[in-house]
Parts: sequence; structure tokens; C-alpha cells
Amino acid sequence: MKMSVMIGFATGIGLAAMGLAETHDIAVGSTYYEPQFVFVQPGDTINWFWEEGTHDVTSGESCGNDDSLFASGDISIDFPNFQWTVSSLAPNVMEYFCSRGGHCVNGNQFGALIQGNGVIHEISTDGFSFSPPVLTGVNVGDTVIWVHGGGTHSVTFGEDCVAEDGGLNEELSNLNPMVFWQVPESAAGSTQNYFCTPHCGFLMTASIEINEGGGNDCPSDVNGDGTTNVDDLLQLLGEFGTDCTVEECTCDVDGSGAVDVNDLLSMLGFYGEDC
Repeated sequence: MKMSVMIGFATGIGLAAMGLAETHDIAVGSTYYEPQFVFVQPGDTINWFWEEGTHDVTSGESCGNDDSLFASGDISIDFPNFQWTVSSLAPNVMEYFCSRGGHCVNGNQFGALIQGNGVIHEISTDGFSFSPPVLTGVNVGDTVIWVHGGGTHSVTFGEDCVAEDGGLNEELSNLNPMVFWQVPESAAGSTQNYFCTPHCGFLMTASIEINEGGGNDCPSDVNGDGTTNVDDLLQLLGEFGTDCTVEECTCDVDGSGAVDVNDLLSMLGFYGEDC
């Protein structure tokens, strides 16, 4: 019995592997990366391609802290492409920036590759406020990104201007233009309050409302037989690439509205579980 399960599993993995790795195209222009934030998985290839100007792609934080994970050299009309493949050892969040001139500090030319799935939610600063001040529709596994919109601020978890022990507390400025939070399971059903430390007295406060869990402890059991197994994998592969907003589908494991590589990876994470 175990042998047949392993053979079925290997068959499922072999079929799944054909659609596992993706290529993500990111335009490089003056002064932008588009899209700025991309969900990736190990094995994916990132293709930055030139649109205008002369720029580069340098991994690291804070518009200048090169961490040597990848570096493109010039991306220009003469050198229009740079490709990099995500390693299995890569960190969950890989920030990068353009190191030429003041393109990062003054032009907001920065971006990030994020290992995971779910939804990316962006929050910006606008004077002495966060925009939006209340972020709703957030689920466990989503990524919240605060993007510098001017001034020098912080993202500090807590309320009544008192920082939460062990909570997020990072500067948000033109030198550190991005702050990331990947929503953990422990936050399900809660409201995360936060504030800007230097401007809390100006009522620069905000909150994030996180939804309760979906109630399905085994969402990858798409055929409802009580186990995530090769039959579920084959059903997902049969629906792979389906837009669930247009066609009915059963294999949108992560609820993103499409059956894609993130659903496949989620299913593999549940493989063999008794639901």
C-alpha cells in the first residue's frame, strides 16, 4: 500500500513540476520597477527588462545596503536584460533598489521579491497620516507593505503611543522606504494597531483588521475524500491556469481567484494529511 502511495505521489510531483517554476517580467524605467512587488517561489526566474534610462538592480535594504544576493550592473539600451533565479536558500523578503544617482532615495526606485502567496496590501504615508488609516480584508498569509510617501516616520505596533513588546518597530523614510509584515496565523481574527513614534502626538495612528480563518483546516482536499493525495494533485493540474472569476473551479486553494503555482505549493504543503 505504501509503495503505491509513493508511486502516486511521485507521479503527481512529476506532473506538478512541469508547471512549478515561473518567469516574472519586471520593467525597469525612469525611475520605477513595474510591478514593484512580486510573489515568487524557489526556482522562479526574475527577468528585469529595460524600458528607458540607465539603471541597475542591486539587492539590499535601505537604498544602499548591498547584501550581494544579486546585482545586475547597468540595465540600459545596450544591456536590456538581467535574469536571476530564486534560490531555495533565499530569504522570505528580498528587497532591491537602483544604486545609480539618487534613483532610490529621491526617485522611489525600489522593489521586492516576496516568497509566499496571498495578497499584497500597500499602505503609504501622507503627511501625518497613514493611507489607508484602516486596512480591511486582510487574511493570514497576506503581506502588508508600508511604502514611504514623504517625511521620516516609523511603523510601530502598539496603541496609545506605547510600543508593543516584540512587535514591529521600523523606521519608514527615504533611506528605508519599505517595511514588510507577513501576517501570521496567530493574528487571525484580531486588529493590529500601530502608530508613528515621532508623530503619534499628531494622531498618526492606524490599524489592520485581520479576518478569521476560513474554517477549512485542509483546503487542499479539493475532491473531499478526507485526504490530500495524488487525486487532488491531478485535479489541480487539470484546472491549472483557470481564472476562477470567469469559470467555476474547485482548486483555488489560496482563494486568490486563479488556479496557479501558489495553489500547487499550498497543496504540496498539505500532502498526505488526514482531513
